[in-house]
Amino acid sequence: MTLEPIIKAIITIAGSATPLVKNKLERHEQVIKILQKLNLNPEHPPADFTGVYQYSLVEYGVGKPEPILELFRQKEIQQALRQAFEQNKFSLLLQEADIFLDWHCLGDQIRELGIDPRREFYEFAAVFVQVAKRTRTPAEVLTNQQLGSLHQSLKQLQQRLDRLPTVEGIRTEIVQLLEQNYPVLQATESATEESCRALLLAQQLRGWFETLDYRFEPYQVWEEDYFEQIINIPARRGFDRILVRGIAGEVQLADVVALRQSVEQQNTDEGWLVTARRLSPSARDEVEKRENRHLFCYTFDDLLDETADFSNYITWLEAQVKDKGIEQMYVPLACTKEEFDPVSKQRLAVSRYDQRDGWIDGYVDLWLDDPVKEHLSVLGEFGTGKTWFAFHYAWTALQRYLEAKQRGVQRPRLPLVITLRDYSKALNVENVLAGFFFSNHNIRINSEVFDQLNRMGKLLLIFDGFDEMAAKVNRQQMINNFWELAKVVVPGS
Repeated sequence: MTLEPIIKAIITIAGSATPLVKNKLERHEQVIKILQKLNLNPEHPPADFTGVYQYSLVEYGVGKPEPILELFRQKEIQQALRQAFEQNKFSLLLQEADIFLDWHCLGDQIRELGIDPRREFYEFAAVFVQVAKRTRTPAEVLTNQQLGSLHQSLKQLQQRLDRLPTVEGIRTEIVQLLEQNYPVLQATESATEESCRALLLAQQLRGWFETLDYRFEPYQVWEEDYFEQIINIPARRGFDRILVRGIAGEVQLADVVALRQSVEQQNTDEGWLVTARRLSPSARDEVEKRENRHLFCYTFDDLLDETADFSNYITWLEAQVKDKGIEQMYVPLACTKEEFDPVSKQRLAVSRYDQRDGWIDGYVDLWLDDPVKEHLSVLGEFGTGKTWFAFHYAWTALQRYLEAKQRGVQRPRLPLVITLRDYSKALNVENVLAGFFFSNHNIRINSEVFDQLNRMGKLLLIFDGFDEMAAKVNRQQMINNFWELAKVVVPGS
């Protein structure tokens, strides 16, 4: 597929930088102009994959930086999208894209621009689905009395994607488009969903359920204070149908009554009430009654706990801290951080973090709270206390986590101490994580679940013993191992 003329036309007519697109009307006009220049009918895209891809690239690409346009020109990305579309599983697109960005120079260029590639892939996929489902001939459309403006529909879609705050929300949009027979985005549908105060919760749930490969039925209800969906969970024979009712605010007794009615009307196997934070005691007591044994109340974090059970690891960490005597004998550590000129790379200063700054703990706390953080390396000679600090900080963070869990408030990240000293050769981060979860702590989650938890900012990964492992390999392998571990640094992590 030759996409150079399309990218050249986008850059020439619209420019490759967002500031040149002054408003939505101007963008709309530029898209029409580019499509006409490329002999693509603005109202009726070609029906083959190549044509849909080209059309989608124009609709999506106006106003995008040039590295993003180049990304979607790559054959690997085109093939990944084709497979994802054919299998109706867009997680395949992300998997292949992550591999591509790891080795291709475009990955570095996009990261330097501060762009989240996942959001771009899902935005493009949403536009692609919308275009693909509008490829019928004008006669077919007239037969169904559904002739409408494709470009107006895509304009509404683009505006909708711009308003979605999370990647999970864009994933939701894609699934909804795939489920619709004729995906014209009616203004009333958008308004109903967007007026729901539990929309963010719905997006988070959708992302989590998709990670677990749960299927969604077409049934949806959107109201101001709640939404309802039906999911299918694989069971020993077939699947269980679960009606999920998401609540904005506190789950109360009346919500349990309403859930029971919906479950009876839709004839599902179970009903789940889910909220971001608050469950009233009366609601909890009600679902404990025998007649409500098929109903359940969860906070979003409670729901995550149902799949990701870290209790074995927590017990291990507590035992390690007590056995080593860290809780009683740990001595606070100061640290220094060198500051360099960004151009000359010359050292300008050395900052010291001591008692007045909360020791090294205080620095790590501030780093964790920084929205643009990436990874943090703690350097020191053998015997300077790096391992004790790792366990001490993990223990302290765990206490905050358990306290928040007990109180039902927003939980900080769960600290996971992953030891590396037993590795004496080339690292594979997936093998390291598999050993940690399965072999060491019997935590039954797959790589997709870990990746989702990591991207949601639920975990604090602490790799200990890198220097001991590095002593067993040559310098180049040590560098390779470092960047292999850095693969866990992804947007949101």
